[in-house]
Formats: sequence, structure tokens, C-alpha cells
Amino acid sequence: MIKVCVIGVGSIGEHHARIFSELRDVNRGGVVDIDFNRAKRIASLYSSKAYGSYSKILNSVDAVTIAVPTKAHFKIAMDCLNHDKDILVEKPITSTVDE
Repeated sequence: MIKVCVIGVGSIGEHHARIFSELRDVNRGGVVDIDFNRAKRIASLYSSKAYGSYSKILNSVDAVTIAVPTKAHFKIAMDCLNHDKDILVEKPITSTVDE
């Protein structure tokens, strides 16, 4: 089983949380959103745990979906990669070509 967390559960991230909840070989490692009340609501819909900061899940999951606003993609993706996490980043991957 792979333990997956969704970082950012707005309209797109919520779909990722729902889809992961339907997959047999996925252990829902949680959902993260800076709007902690939203994270709690989405977590309760999909039998998961809510977090207000992605730093809290970096040592406890195998992979993440990053579905936050584009301007935060690069920083979060690099933090996750530096913690040896597999990542899926919603498009666009970064805000700038340099990133």
C-alpha cells in the first residue's frame, strides 16, 4: 500500500482526495490545507486526517498530490522531493521558467 496525502484541497485537490479514497491500494495519509476548517471537512468526507501544514506529513507519507495555487508549487514540490516523496503537481508545475 502506498500512503498518499493531498496538499491543497480546493476544488481540484478535493477531486484528488475523492479519487484516492476510491483506490484499493492507497492508504489515505491525510489532506492538508491552510484553511484548516476546509481540510477537516474534506478529511471527514473521505475518511482521512486533516492537517493545516504540509510540513506535518513529510515524514509519514510516501507520495503527495500538490494542488495549491501555482505560486506555491515550486517551494512545496522541492520540500517534498528533498524528503524523498513522490509527487504529482497540478499544472502548471511552476510560475516561472527558472523554477
